[in-house]
Amino acid sequence: MGEYKVWLAKLLTLFLIAAVVLPIVGGALAAAGKIGGPRVAVVDLKGPIEDVTDVLKALYQEARDKDTKAIVLRVDSPGGAVAPSEEVYNAVRRLKTVKPIVVSMGSVAASGGLYASMAATKVLCQPGTQTGSIGVIMQIPNFRSAADKVGVSMVTVKSGALKDVGNQFREMTPEERKFLEDTASKVHDLFIKAVSDGRGIPQEKVREFADGRLIIGHEAKALGIVDDFGDVYDAAKLALSSAGITLKDDELPTLHYANGKKNILEKALEASSSITGVFKPLTAGPSIELRAF
Repeated sequence: MGEYKVWLAKLLTLFLIAAVVLPIVGGALAAAGKIGGPRVAVVDLKGPIEDVTDVLKALYQEARDKDTKAIVLRVDSPGGAVAPSEEVYNAVRRLKTVKPIVVSMGSVAASGGLYASMAATKVLCQPGTQTGSIGVIMQIPNFRSAADKVGVSMVTVKSGALKDVGNQFREMTPEERKFLEDTASKVHDLFIKAVSDGRGIPQEKVREFADGRLIIGHEAKALGIVDDFGDVYDAAKLALSSAGITLKDDELPTLHYANGKKNILEKALEASSSITGVFKPLTAGPSIELRAF
């Protein structure tokens, strides 16, 4: 019982100290221009683009939040699957009419990361940011030789000539290759159109550098892919300016990180889910995924 009273007394002491100290520190920081400015939401798009549910959820929530004056989409991604990249692009295109959305590119915002950025109100990067990589890639492993060596064969029953395009246990036919190349070309055209529409660059001009090459930040600015150089705070200030809010010289925006880092348990569950997904049976045909990196 005595130990419980000592523990309770310590806890109450900590609460009292926090109640006294935090307002003082907060006031000092606000006076120094560190916090207290208009709130800007920062939505992170990091790593390979696969599932963007949390990104979309954060964008829509912050667009509705009256306390959020503008949004920064912080992109640090080498790309990923086409459809999720398109989802973010379309969400930004739609929501920027509600509140300004400025993209802040990190070390890399290439391919799908670039695609997702192109509808923003403005785009900032660093001179050394790796971006560009406007292209589509499709890779299909082929196990025919290995299967022949170990005496394994695959029996395929299908309902259409192209139902098993990408069958990993036989050679690809010329017709199948042409079909896949045409599909990749169509997606590439959509990528080029997104860059053209989002940045106001003629499609003919975009095609000149839409061959999959990486483009460094200072080149991206010259090409019109980005507007200027700056970090996340510069992006927040620009977003507020686009919303008609001008900061004082000593004032900084208050950054609210809308979709924070996952905790250890979430990461473990996510990893477990992805590992399980590798072994799904092929009930609808071979898995072929178009990727924007």
